[in-house]
Amino acid sequence: MNGFKQLFVYADDIDLIGDDIDVLQSNTDVLVEACDEIGLEVNIDKTKYIITSRNTGIEGNKNIRIRDEVREVNKFKYLGAYVTSKNEVKEEIKSRLVSGNACFYSVQKLLTSR
Repeated sequence: MNGFKQLFVYADDIDLIGDDIDVLQSNTDVLVEACDEIGLEVNIDKTKYIITSRNTGIEGNKNIRIRDEVREVNKFKYLGAYVTSKNEVKEEIKSRLVSGNACFYSVQKLLTSR
């Protein structure tokens, strides 16, 4: 599969990474063609992309296309961790604190019983 900058595959999750939106579109086209050759289909409803940068002024002016337009998001959860468009860990820390608190309060009676 030539043309990929990086490819991470886990179960049915794939993460395509490119230096710019044109590289990402090219990588997406290669993936879709390879899937078509072996009879797989990319689920457009579950496909999304994110432009990440610590510079707040960078924005995409194009959209990624497979057969229809793929939606851009500001954050999503990938392999259990939040990925945000600004590469911040605030969302991940907040999510883990909420999960930890929920776990603690669910067993609080057990922990305080004699």
